[in-house]
Amino acid sequence: MRLASEPQRVLILARERYFWPFMARRAHTWTLLAAAPPREVFAVMEQMLGSPPFRFELAGESSARIVEFRRKGLFGQWSRRAAEIRTRWVTCEAHATDAGTVVTVVASHGLGAVPRALQLVQLLSRGSSDQRTVYRRRAIPAGPVSLVASWAGMPYRLFTEPRRDATRGAGILTASRIEAIPGGTGPFTKVRLAGGVEGFVETDQIVAAPEASTREAQEQAARFG
Repeated sequence: MRLASEPQRVLILARERYFWPFMARRAHTWTLLAAAPPREVFAVMEQMLGSPPFRFELAGESSARIVEFRRKGLFGQWSRRAAEIRTRWVTCEAHATDAGTVVTVVASHGLGAVPRALQLVQLLSRGSSDQRTVYRRRAIPAGPVSLVASWAGMPYRLFTEPRRDATRGAGILTASRIEAIPGGTGPFTKVRLAGGVEGFVETDQIVAAPEASTREAQEQAARFG
């Protein structure tokens, strides 16, 4: 394994600390309160902003960033070397509070960085009533529900109270018989298991599962799922 020389280590350290000219200078900063939890903020950031010529990177437990790793050269060809000078970037920090998730987005100078940062800011600041947001409010109607397919083979433990720091209770699977009942609040839906055990499930982890295979039932499942 070849170790970096001292000058190389200095260059790497300067790049990580956004020292000019290795990283572009800071241009804009936005701070907002979002309804989505930090994990969804970073998931949306990766999906919306992490496409080439930018790369998504986790920068810490509560922060992430996208960094330019490729740029068009003088003759229109994609080059990694061209992106090594004044590299464009966008950082995002998300911290959960009692009022919601405090999100801070910072973008550098340069083409591509600010427009991508604005996409994330606009999406998170539209509010839960906007149907285009990823954290839009979903009301699950009373009746049979099931876990989303991504939980296949893994147990999901119910929350004893409608908050994320509550203790966890009985585990459920995608094949478990679950019924949504009134009593949910915020991002949580209250459910009852076949054995009579009640608890709370994150609404974005369940979908409506009507027992009747009718057109009306399919439309309802598509509407609330």
